[in-house]
Parts: sequence; structure tokens; C-alpha cells
Amino acid sequence: MNQQQFLEKLGISPVILTTEERSQLRSSFRNERILYKRKCDLCHKGIISIYSPDKPFKVYCQDCFWSDKWDPLENGLKIDTKKPFLDQFAELMKKTPRLAIINKQCENSEYCNYSFANKNCYLTFGNHYEEDCLYGHYSTKNKNCADYLWMYSSELCYECMYSRNCYKCVHLDHCEDSSECFFSVDLKGCKNCIGCANLRNKQYYIYNKSYSKKDYIEFVDNLKLNTHAGFSTVLKFFVTEFRTKFPFRAIYQTNCQNCEGNNLENCKNLENCIDCTGCEDCTNGFQMDETYDSMDMTCMGYDKSELCYQTIGCSGIYNCLCCDSCWEDSDLKYCQLCFTSKNCFGCISLKHKEYCILNKQYSKDEYEKLSGEIIDKMKKEGIYGHFFPLILSTFGYNETVANESFPSTKSEAVKKGYGWKDDDKKDFASQTYKIPDNIDDVQDNILDEILACEQTGKNYKITPHELNFYRKLKLPIPRKCPEQRYLDRHNLKQPRQLWARTCAKCNKDIQTVYSTDRPETVCCEDCYLKTVY
Repeated sequence: MNQQQFLEKLGISPVILTTEERSQLRSSFRNERILYKRKCDLCHKGIISIYSPDKPFKVYCQDCFWSDKWDPLENGLKIDTKKPFLDQFAELMKKTPRLAIINKQCENSEYCNYSFANKNCYLTFGNHYEEDCLYGHYSTKNKNCADYLWMYSSELCYECMYSRNCYKCVHLDHCEDSSECFFSVDLKGCKNCIGCANLRNKQYYIYNKSYSKKDYIEFVDNLKLNTHAGFSTVLKFFVTEFRTKFPFRAIYQTNCQNCEGNNLENCKNLENCIDCTGCEDCTNGFQMDETYDSMDMTCMGYDKSELCYQTIGCSGIYNCLCCDSCWEDSDLKYCQLCFTSKNCFGCISLKHKEYCILNKQYSKDEYEKLSGEIIDKMKKEGIYGHFFPLILSTFGYNETVANESFPSTKSEAVKKGYGWKDDDKKDFASQTYKIPDNIDDVQDNILDEILACEQTGKNYKITPHELNFYRKLKLPIPRKCPEQRYLDRHNLKQPRQLWARTCAKCNKDIQTVYSTDRPETVCCEDCYLKTVY
């Protein structure tokens, strides 16, 4: 089914914005990583929130939001079908309390967002079923990992991306079922490898060459990865010269059929999709799991979703249109932060509700009549099926993931109509502690000291769990703050774009995430497989 057929199936007005513009608009409604301290507007306790204290609406903590101490219908508005629907929705936004942070069924993980069922985690975002993890992103079922992205069922891993079932590994990219491997790409079933690429079921390899156990251990010891100087030298090689030594596959797809995109696994019939697992018949999707027959979706969670259009941050939804951060719902249109509800239109912060419009309860017949009138009016205006206008975003552009994928200056963003959150003016303190080069020389008193990022000057601290993690893996204390480490990791990701190139081996036309000015030798899937099997 092509895009036009999909829109006609849902009765949606023709799109006006480009695919990229629609993605940018949706992303400007999602703040993942910028957290604030404020008070719950119901119990008045200090809380962590994705909403800064100056936002013009009420914010409730987890306990209050999910309690029966308040009724989200009490501020409902009676719909006037003659007035613009989105103007009335904007009025509802000002009156309705919002959930401070999307962090459900978590234990000792208050500083995590878009998270579910995590335990003892700190500053992880978009993570589920994690334990004892730090600074992770879009990952699930990991234990005792730090500074990672898109990891699955791994343990004691540091600075790893797009990998699964790994143990005690450092700086891996697209690896599986491997242990005690370092600074490597696309390993499967490997152990004790360093500086390698495209290996299968190997042990004691250095730069893709076999060594004895004794020689391998001696080589790794001589690198002095437990020192900042030694670790930095190897890392610099890994992100520069290493890229020219081995062939790279054009795109990463595993067990996929008729798919266009990168980092796809167990998918079928996808067009222009990135970072997807178990999806089918979807177009223009980014970071999706178990999503079917849908279009223009961003950050879809781990529960199955189907027949949806223009949503972001949702999970387990069916037949939903233009929704933001809704979980386990069906038949919603233009809703935000609604949970386990169905047949609702233009609602916010509902739980277990049905047949509501603008947070006001109706009978089934009334709902169907009024919602039909709203849709007819929006179609005449040519906006039905278009996402919320950017003026309704509750965040400044620079607070959202839009600024990561579509970077913008304040003047550029404001000129386009986006909001902007100015940084709170504050002076950074000078570093009070000289970090030893060797992790073995770091004492517990570092936990009480103020550190300053060597790149930005921002202050940061080392937590007890973090210190134990570095000691266990014999890694040096990082000289950059967590946010800068995240940005460095983000810059190592392949872009959300495909380029036309020719295979370096057979000259066949291919699509790849590596632009023509990149230094990598890029191969089609057939030629790539000949290098690894």
C-alpha cells in the first residue's frame, strides 16, 4: 500500500509538509533528556520533571497522577463544533494536569524518562526492563551497563551501540553474542577480540588477525586501557583510521523482506524506516517496535501497535491518529498522555475512559455524532490528519529530540514558529579534583568532588555505582560530562538518510547510510557476506 492509498483508507486530508518536515514537527513534542526540579502541583513534593517550573499548566508526580485524588474530567470543555477544534484543545491544555515524567513501574529510577519497569537506573531514556544501568538510551533488558544506545539483553557493557547479548564489552557497534571484546564492529559469537570487524565465532583476534592467548593478553595489557591516556589513544584510532581498514555493509538489515532503511530486524514491507524491530507494512517510521500497517510514526514502544498515523511516544495502540505519549489505547484522535482508553477525541491525561471529547464524557451516540462533525469541519479546513501545530508543543525546540535530528539555532527555530527555552544563567564551578590517569589510583573521595567537562566546562559528579562500574571493567574516569558523552555517541550513529552509491566490490547500485564523501569501503549485502563467512 503506497502513502496515498494509506491516507485515503483513513480518510485523511492530503499532506502538505514533506516527510522530513512532518518528522521534525512530531519530534518537537518530545522532550527525552532535559530534566528539571520542580514541585508537584497536587502534593507539593519536590519532583523530577520534563516540564520546567515556568510552564503554564499543572504537573503531577507519579503517585498523584495515577491516584484517585483528582479527576481528569473535572476540567473538561464542552465542544463547540462551529469553532476551530485545535483552539479549544489549546484551552484544554492550559487547564489539564500532566504527568511529570513518563516513568512507569520503576524502582529507584526517578531520573529516567520514557521508561518502564526499570530498577536502580540513572539518566536512562526510552529504556525498559533495565537494572543497575546508567546513561542509556532506547534499550531494553540490560544489566549494569553505562553510556550505551540501542542495546538488548547485555551486561557490563560500556559505550556500545546497536548490539545484543554481549558481556563485558567496550565500544562495540552492531555486535551480537560476544564477550570481552573491545573497539570492534559487526562481531557475532566472538570473544577476546580488539580492533576487529566482520568476524564470526573468533577468539583472540587483533585487527582481524589471530593471536595466541598469551600474545593477545600481552598486547591488550600494553594498550593500558585502564588509563585515560591509553584509552583515549585507542578510541581516537577507532573513530578515525579504523574506518578505512575494513569493508562495511551498506545497511544493517537482519531477517528482513522488501525493506528500505537501516537498523531493521525481523521486518517486512517497510519504506523509509530506521531503527525498527518486528514491524510490517509501515512507511516513514523511526525507532519502532512491533508496529504494523502504519505511517509517520516516531518512538513507538515495545507493545504491538497497528493502523496508526502521525504518532510519537506511543505504545500498544490501535487505530490512533495524531497522538502523543499514549499507551495501551484504541481509536484515539488528537490525544496526549492518555492511558488504557478508547474512543476519545482531543483528550489529555485520561485513564480508563471512553467516549470523551476534550475531557468531557458523552454517550456513545453523542460521541459518534460530535466527533463526526469535528472531523467534517477539519477536513473542510484541510487539516484533518495533520499533526498538532507547533505552537501547541509544551517544550522549547532545543528541549526536544527534534534539535538532535534537525539541529537549529534559536533564530532559525523562532523564525519557523518554534518555541525556545533559554538556558538558566549559571556559572560553572572549577574542578576541585585532579583525576588520576589510572583507574587503580582513583580513591573514593572522588564521589564528593566537583568535576568539569573538559569540552564544555559543565559540572558533573561520579556516583558510587558508576565508580564501581569503572573499577570492575578497569576503565578510566571519563573527562567529559554525561551529556557530552551522549552527544559524541549520537554523532557516531549512522544518519537517518540513505545515499545512492555503488558497491566497492561488484559496482552494483546500492543504497547506504554512508555518503559518497565518507572514507569507508561500502559493500552490498552479497559482497559483504563473502567477507565474513
